[in-house]
Amino acid sequence: MDQNTTIDVSSTVLHPTPLLPFMSDKHLSLLAPVIVYWLYSGMYHLISVYKVPLFDKYRIQNSKETETMNKVSLGEVIKAVLVQQFIQTLLGLTVAYLEGEDILPDDAVEMFHIGQTLKFCATKIYLWQTIEPYHDVMVEATYWYIMPILKFALAMFFLDTWQYFVHRLFHMNKFLYRHVHSRHHRLYAPYAFGALYNHPFEGFLFDSLGSVIATELSGLTTRSTLVFFTFATIKTVDDHCGYDLPFNPLQRMFRNNSAYHAIHHQTYGMKKNFSAPFFTMWDRILGTYMSAPPKSSEIVKDRTTTINSLSLKADSNSDYDSKAETVNSEISTTGRYNLRSRKNIT
Repeated sequence: MDQNTTIDVSSTVLHPTPLLPFMSDKHLSLLAPVIVYWLYSGMYHLISVYKVPLFDKYRIQNSKETETMNKVSLGEVIKAVLVQQFIQTLLGLTVAYLEGEDILPDDAVEMFHIGQTLKFCATKIYLWQTIEPYHDVMVEATYWYIMPILKFALAMFFLDTWQYFVHRLFHMNKFLYRHVHSRHHRLYAPYAFGALYNHPFEGFLFDSLGSVIATELSGLTTRSTLVFFTFATIKTVDDHCGYDLPFNPLQRMFRNNSAYHAIHHQTYGMKKNFSAPFFTMWDRILGTYMSAPPKSSEIVKDRTTTINSLSLKADSNSDYDSKAETVNSEISTTGRYNLRSRKNIT
């Protein structure tokens, strides 16, 4: 941008044209995650029902385990998710109403301010003459690429931080676990539809409020918020899908994936792997990290196990329903993971 250009700094906001002519971007940011949730989880449900060969060999737990271990029906799960989505939509509508009409910053004004800041900082460290020829390119790159990416990364960090500590609290406080969070752990063998299967209070505090806080603190625009909410929803569904897919880019890009979260749904891992939905940093920093179990190459000779061996040795302080450990029926696993007893787990 030419430094001699005159900018009317009083014109700092614009009314954006919505992406859809019949709906504001704010309302779309509430609707899109709901649609994506059912489409993406529905895809995994069909893959599971029809046992698609390409996917079935990568199941973490087989269909018999899902039917036997889980203590809630698919219908109950769907009803609870609809309640959760109603709550999150209501919260979103409230925030949209309080924020008022959607506005966008004037790009020219924002880049002018970035340019002024860049010049001031570069002058202070005696680099202005060096970078002046690249000033316009640096300003545009900062405004259009660097700042949006940084804000998006900040939103991911804030959401991860919120969810880690709230999630850990739900496990460490016996009252909260017994009366609130234990509902989610009725799914010992997670599947995609159950990603948002929570107590309504947990759904509000953990997912809905956490997402609002993350986007507000990071300063995301409405359209960036739309992308963030949708991406976080896809990631959450994928983390509960029950498949460890080598060709799934999300599961390869993020160490916090379906295999990682499946450990947390086993009784021996309930006090581990609290992080969600993106990174594992808080688990690693605070000593609650547990790596994925060995892959099938290590257990080829042991392809049969019992449900008992899939839900062994919870932390002595954990609060869970012990019925899942008294089932003695023998099942044949896919051989993908060794979920036998993990000794010396504190």
